[in-house]
Amino acid sequence: MNLPFARSLLAGCAALLLIACDPAVTDANVTEESAAPVPEACDTSRRAELRNARPELEAAALEAAKASRGGGSPALWTMGDEDTTIHLLGTVHLLRPELDWMSPEIEAAIASADTVVFEADTTSPEAQRELMKFYTTQGFFTDGGQLTNFLSESETAELKAALEIVGLPIEALLPHRPWMAAVNISVTQMLDEGFDPEAGVEKVIERAALEQGASFEYLETVEQQLGGLAGLSYCDQVDFLMATVDGIDEGVGALDLLVDEWADGDVAGIGALMANPEMLGSQPIYDVMMTDRNARWVPQITAMLDAPGTVLIAVGAGHLAGEDSVVEMLREAGYTVEGP
Repeated sequence: MNLPFARSLLAGCAALLLIACDPAVTDANVTEESAAPVPEACDTSRRAELRNARPELEAAALEAAKASRGGGSPALWTMGDEDTTIHLLGTVHLLRPELDWMSPEIEAAIASADTVVFEADTTSPEAQRELMKFYTTQGFFTDGGQLTNFLSESETAELKAALEIVGLPIEALLPHRPWMAAVNISVTQMLDEGFDPEAGVEKVIERAALEQGASFEYLETVEQQLGGLAGLSYCDQVDFLMATVDGIDEGVGALDLLVDEWADGDVAGIGALMANPEMLGSQPIYDVMMTDRNARWVPQITAMLDAPGTVLIAVGAGHLAGEDSVVEMLREAGYTVEGP
C-alpha cells in the first residue's frame, strides 16, 4: 500500500508547494557550478530491513484505521481564554473535486475567523520568488551530481519501473536531489489520479476567508517548511525516495482510505496510518516532517491567545493526530483543547 505517498499529501505542504512552483521552470535554471558530490556510504542493509518490514506494518495500520470510526465530518478542535478562540482544523492539501466535506461546524469556524493561519504562504509573489530560489538551490543538484549516483543498480531499476507507472522519464529526474524526486513523483501521481489543489481544504478556506475580509498568517516560511527535508543526509533522502517507490504501483487506494478517515473525523484512524516513522522511510524523515515542525508551531499557537479575536488554524491533518501531534503537545503543556 502507498502510505508514504499518502503521507506526502497529509503531513505537510510539500506537495502544494511543489505545484505552486513549477519544477519544469525551476529545472531550466539549474547550472553546474562545482565538482559533483561524492555519494555517502549508506547502510543499505538497514534500508533493506526497513523496506522488508514495511508491508506488514502498513497492513496492520490499514486494519487499525478501518476498525475505528469518527464523528462523520472532519474533526475540529477548540481552545481559548476569556477573549480569544482558536479553532484547529486538519486539512488535506489536494482532494478530489467531487468530495463534499464541509460541515456546519467548520463553516461556522470559517465565518467567525478574524484570522486564518496556514502552514506556509504558497501564493503571494514573495512566496513564489522564495519557492523558486529554494527549489533551484536545494531541490536540484547545482554541482554536477545526479540522482542515480546515490542509488544502487537495483534501486535505479526499481525507480525506473515506478516512473513508468506515473509517466515520468528518469532523465527528467536526474537533476533532482532525492527528497525532491520523491515529492515530485507523489505529486505527479496525485494529479494523474484526479486530486486537485484547487479542491484542497486550504484553497476552499482561503476563498471563503477572502470574501469576508479575514487576515492571513503563516506558521513557517518556505525554508522552514522544506528545509528539514532538504537538510537530510543523502542516505535519509534516499530512504524517503525508496519508501515512495515501494508504494507507487499500488495506486491511490490507501490514499483514498486516508481521505475517507479524514472526512469521517476518525482521528484515531489517521493516527494509525500516519504516526509510524517506518512507513515514511525512517525516524529522521518523520522528525523533520512531523515532530520537529509540530514542536515549533506549539509556542506560536499559544502566543495567539495573547490577542483577542477568533483564529482558525488549518494545517495538514497528520499534524493533529497521533502521540506526536500538535493537539497532544498542547494538552501536555497544560492547555485545554476540546475535541476528539
